[in-house]
Amino acid sequence: MTQSPSRPPALEMPRLLPRPPHAMRRRISRAAALAVLPALAVAASGCDVLTADLKHSETAKWEKTYQLAEGGRVEIRNVNGKITVEPSTGNTVEVVAVKTAKGATGEAARAELGRIEITEQASSDAVRIETKVARGESWFGGGTQVTYTVRVPASAETTFVTVNGGVNVKGLNGKTTLETTNGGVVARNIGGAVEASTTNGGVDLEVTRVAEGGVKMSCTNGGLSLALPSDAKASIRASVTNGGIDTGGLELSTTESSRRRLVGTLNGGGPQITIQGTNGGVTLRRR
Repeated sequence: MTQSPSRPPALEMPRLLPRPPHAMRRRISRAAALAVLPALAVAASGCDVLTADLKHSETAKWEKTYQLAEGGRVEIRNVNGKITVEPSTGNTVEVVAVKTAKGATGEAARAELGRIEITEQASSDAVRIETKVARGESWFGGGTQVTYTVRVPASAETTFVTVNGGVNVKGLNGKTTLETTNGGVVARNIGGAVEASTTNGGVDLEVTRVAEGGVKMSCTNGGLSLALPSDAKASIRASVTNGGIDTGGLELSTTESSRRRLVGTLNGGGPQITIQGTNGGVTLRRR
């Protein structure tokens, strides 16, 4: 006699617990929120220490004087802070650097100040100064800054570079290189070849003549402005991606002229002027 196959046992469905009443659910949610609040308070207080309570600051001055031979070079490289330059008398190079540090406590500010080092390499032919900042280990520090005030022989070849801060120069006749990442470049009464650039900021130059080495200007975000004598001789090439080009009444002979590109000469041509921008206008004007 054939036996019929046995049926598998029926699956037992899990029993659902009754949902707590609305009032109980509210009490549970409130308790959970109260449990989280202390952790949020600790996090918030930590943010306050890091960003809002940097009431203490420490400063220190660094001063040096050098004698530079005719045709010598001066180079200063900074990290955070402005560089201001003007001509000196004779062959003297004078450098005044003010180091500033902030912290949540006086001790933290002093520790931050200790992270700043200014190095120098000096000879009669060249002076090179650089700001170096050691990596910090404290959460209570608020950052560092060094501002430079510099006087150099007008005929010296110079390079001034910073990362966060402006570069302001006047009265130099030697070859000059000016560079920053976040900040503006301003140069007045420049008589030598000049190259000036920034990423975020603007470049504003005024030259007494167009030297043999020419002029080169570039900026990613910001305007570019060049003032030059109306009798200067120069070959000009300017371009901008987003913005316009204004020649400010200069009498140019152009081979290409549009809103975003200009190629031409001033007074028959001469040393090259190259201006390149991305976001911002280009202005060429009479000095």
